[in-house]
Amino acid sequence: MEFSSAKEGKPSLENLFKDLEHPNPNINRKACLKMACYWPEDSIAKLICGLNQKDVELRRKTVKALGYFGDCAISSVARLFLDNEDLIIRASCLKVFIKIVTIEHYESFPKDLIEVVDLSLKDDNPQIILLVVLLLRQLGKLGLPKLILSLKDSNILLAKASVTAIGEIDDPSAQRCLRELLEDNSLDEIIQESVFYSLANYNVPKE
Repeated sequence: MEFSSAKEGKPSLENLFKDLEHPNPNINRKACLKMACYWPEDSIAKLICGLNQKDVELRRKTVKALGYFGDCAISSVARLFLDNEDLIIRASCLKVFIKIVTIEHYESFPKDLIEVVDLSLKDDNPQIILLVVLLLRQLGKLGLPKLILSLKDSNILLAKASVTAIGEIDDPSAQRCLRELLEDNSLDEIIQESVFYSLANYNVPKE
């Protein structure tokens, strides 16, 4: 933490949200840290209400701010996702999850994300598909089982994106999966081609 509570005292939540809107990113970051320190529950509740902002820049700042709360924000954001069908809100929620899993380094798949991920994988919207695949990619080995299940999905975008994501996961099981898929003649030609190129990430000879 880069601020002194002894000198500054407890900042008002209203002032912190004003700082979040400031054009200076350093001021934004300090505001987020203070929110997490002094007003965690109130800040999460208020930030969540801003995930459908029409102002794109402010919405991005809101997504980034929620990421600072880490695991503490997951359940609330997950509820928002599940209770809404609005594309902007759902996409914003997935972006928050991506930021959170990047910094938390989970050892097991977060329970609050299971239903969110399963629902997103059934979505036909390209933005939701790409975001949920990125989320699974960020989860690394933990996201691998769901990515593997998505490889033979009838949605080509989902299947191809899943192959690419697997090729970016630095784990022996991901490499083994791609090698096995290369021998699977039942795969769509487009997906087989994606598997071929994804294997190149591991410098695996292809004959």
